[in-house]
Amino acid sequence: MIFSSVEFILFFLIFIISLFFFLKYQKFLIILFSLIFYSFWKPIFTLIIIYLIVSSYLFIKKNISLKIAIPLIISPLIYFKYSTFFFKIIGFDSISYITYSGNLPLGISFITFTVIALLVDVKRKIYTNNLKLSTVSEFILYFPQLVAGPILRAHQLIPYLKKKISFTEENIKNGTLLFLLGFIKKIFFADVIAEIINPIFLNPLDFSGEYIVVASLLFPLQIYFDFSGYVDMALGISKILGISLPINFDRPYLSKSLTEFWRRWHITLSRWFRDYLYIPLGGSKVNKLKTYYNLLITMTIAGLWHGSSWNFLIWGIAHGTLLCVEKSKILSKLTNFFPDIVKIFLTCFIVFNLWIIFKISNLETLMLFYKILYSNIFLIYNIKILLTLIILSITLYFHKYDNCNDVEKISKKISYKLLIPITASILITGFLLNLGTSEKFIYFDF
Repeated sequence: MIFSSVEFILFFLIFIISLFFFLKYQKFLIILFSLIFYSFWKPIFTLIIIYLIVSSYLFIKKNISLKIAIPLIISPLIYFKYSTFFFKIIGFDSISYITYSGNLPLGISFITFTVIALLVDVKRKIYTNNLKLSTVSEFILYFPQLVAGPILRAHQLIPYLKKKISFTEENIKNGTLLFLLGFIKKIFFADVIAEIINPIFLNPLDFSGEYIVVASLLFPLQIYFDFSGYVDMALGISKILGISLPINFDRPYLSKSLTEFWRRWHITLSRWFRDYLYIPLGGSKVNKLKTYYNLLITMTIAGLWHGSSWNFLIWGIAHGTLLCVEKSKILSKLTNFFPDIVKIFLTCFIVFNLWIIFKISNLETLMLFYKILYSNIFLIYNIKILLTLIILSITLYFHKYDNCNDVEKISKKISYKLLIPITASILITGFLLNLGTSEKFIYFDF
């Protein structure tokens, strides 16, 4: 079940009704409904989540060393996500039957990182409150952020979960508008774009050059609308319950550098890598060469985090290398005199090109796509490319208004008499457009 489906709307309504009548069992209801939510895809994988919950609780209670705890926590992730890839690299084909190559347990990367953050924060005494098994279960399972983030820390969620949920008019209106914003991004933009460009990326030889250019320009919009749409819905669902989750996107395509982009895109993941990998490696408080090494290692692992294939590894290394170049100040000396609009254009040019590597896993297809793209990149006069550039420009212009603060301001001015029919109209139109369902979110694969 995904947020942009009829099943989820019914699920959430039943959850709210259950809370209304049995509020004293709030913790139990959150755990129960979260397990139902996760098991909707493949119930057997719920055992992995239970393993992570019980293990992390025991590691905390027994004060087990992180050197022991973390390898045990990441072992399911390594097996399910990377075993086939690693065995192919080292050439152990004869025993490849012990690897896993089926569908990934939903959100296993996000959940694993949430658990690691909890263990490290407790060990570092960043979070010092006593943790019961029920509290750990509720924190890890909390369904609005369970399968695709934002990646939460204990202090960001547990204090909210300890309070009784109360439904206030302000939270309901704000949360509903946030959910609708995410729903619109997903159904009316991301899914529509996906239908156009997925066949092009799959078989670029079947399409003429202008279609390749169009696909390269539209995929950055698709992945943004898809992932930020999911997060907006997650934030909206939580807000209705009176729980404020941290934002995960802050107008990333208006960044003036790649460094700034990673402070605005998938913010909770970027901060996770900063706090639990980059800084422990030494961060930037070391000599320049070691700093570049730390950046490269961090972004390479970030690339692999997204998937077990060579394109993700290349994507991470490319980002790490370019971040090192930015850190060296070589580019800043050349671009300091550029106006902001030029810096934004250059950053988007880099990011959009790297998204192509992210999108295409087959390296032969990837090289072919780039070859066709740059053989046709200057076909600005083509009507399809021109229309796509106009759409892209309009989207980036309105990108500056895509933030939670503006949604909150609007929610304070809107009345229920207007909100209810708007909500009903958008949801019904969206469900009819997608026949009651929707493509799964891109980041569910990670």
